Amino acid sequence: MQAAARLYRPHIEALGVRYDTALESTGFDAVLIGAGVPVQIHRDDMDYPYRPEPLFLQWAPLAAHPGSVLLYRPGRKPLLLVLEPEDFWHQPAPVPPGPWHKALDVRVIRHRDDIRKHLPAGKTRLAVLGAPLQWRGMALPGRLNPKLLLTHLDYERACKTPWEVACIQVATALGLAGHRAVRQAFAAGCSEYEMGLIFLAACGQTDAELPYPAIVALNRNSATLHYQHRDRQRIPARERHSLLLDAGCTYSGYASDITRTHSARRGEFAGMVRDMDRAQQRLCALVCPGVAFPELQIAAHREIATLLARWDLVRMTPEDMVARRVTDAFLPHGLGHLLGLQVHDVGGGLASRRGGELSRPKRFPRLRLTRPLATGMVVTIEPGLYFIDSLLARLRRSSLARRVNWRQLAALRRYGGIRIEDNVLVTPTGYRNLTRELESPL
Repeated sequence: MQAAARLYRPHIEALGVRYDTALESTGFDAVLIGAGVPVQIHRDDMDYPYRPEPLFLQWAPLAAHPGSVLLYRPGRKPLLLVLEPEDFWHQPAPVPPGPWHKALDVRVIRHRDDIRKHLPAGKTRLAVLGAPLQWRGMALPGRLNPKLLLTHLDYERACKTPWEVACIQVATALGLAGHRAVRQAFAAGCSEYEMGLIFLAACGQTDAELPYPAIVALNRNSATLHYQHRDRQRIPARERHSLLLDAGCTYSGYASDITRTHSARRGEFAGMVRDMDRAQQRLCALVCPGVAFPELQIAAHREIATLLARWDLVRMTPEDMVARRVTDAFLPHGLGHLLGLQVHDVGGGLASRRGGELSRPKRFPRLRLTRPLATGMVVTIEPGLYFIDSLLARLRRSSLARRVNWRQLAALRRYGGIRIEDNVLVTPTGYRNLTRELESPL
């Protein structure tokens, strides 16, 4: 964490250069970025969990300061206005110690209207970014969320500064601590609910601080890709077969995203998990600058086809399985996505800083990342192979049903599926697996 702090000032300098170009190319002189505000629950006096604006966090990693803003003007020190209202119902969070106190001009304000006192005078062309709810009733002299500016910034966000990479590494280390604890809890027979709590305790975060709701799926539940429940009942040892844990953490606003699948005992499924792990590592090794992510998606289907043939689940050549879309029944999701200030970070389909969407492959119309990989991008690599009833039923109705080993598939159904996921940095010469660098065996 201390090493990451030394990278913050260069990060702010790089961000300034990026914003200078973005503002000039879109016709603005300054930008005001809001941290966002809590959203009230309908017909209630409580709020939904607060999520800060990612563009604000990129400058100032303050996750508990709603209503705060950052003002950036080229050639000037960024101004951070931290809203700390006088409130005896809730205790405002103090600004935590960190390198931002020197790199930014940090000032505390008591009322949101005080923001006006710090805005540039004269005919400054001001862009105002963030959730419209924060600006309601303020009548600020600027243009709200101009699309061209947001597009430029979203495109640039795909490539991370060393500070951002370091934050993702810390978030990854925190997530791995949770994974290690849950693996032990699974061996001890804990329920999904208990393992969810154990993950939070081990990584030292609350549910609201996680970048996404942790997926804690036992047995058949892992066949639901975004399984969202937490069964409170413990399962007898003889009925526990598998665990899929998809869970990450945040650090200074940046996310990690890690998935591991575990077998309850040695045997066939444990061997399948090892095979998938090796396939996943081969896919990670394909990451390098210039590679179009859809090419990696096809490579993932080739790996899945090879496993299906090796395990005698489908009696076809791997090439035919991919060509005839048999693998789609076992791998229905994308291989990965950009990772950063959001777990599914923005800009994955942008053609350029000026906008335009890259066409998605017809076979993979929902692929989140279609841009060629570039140095500084952090992506997830997460192949999966699942036994999903609805998709297998469709395959069973097809002309290829006779090529499928349905008896073996029926025996594997109880395991739900396998997914292995790492956070991977694109380097000038290839890649670094940020997850495996930090992972240690139990």
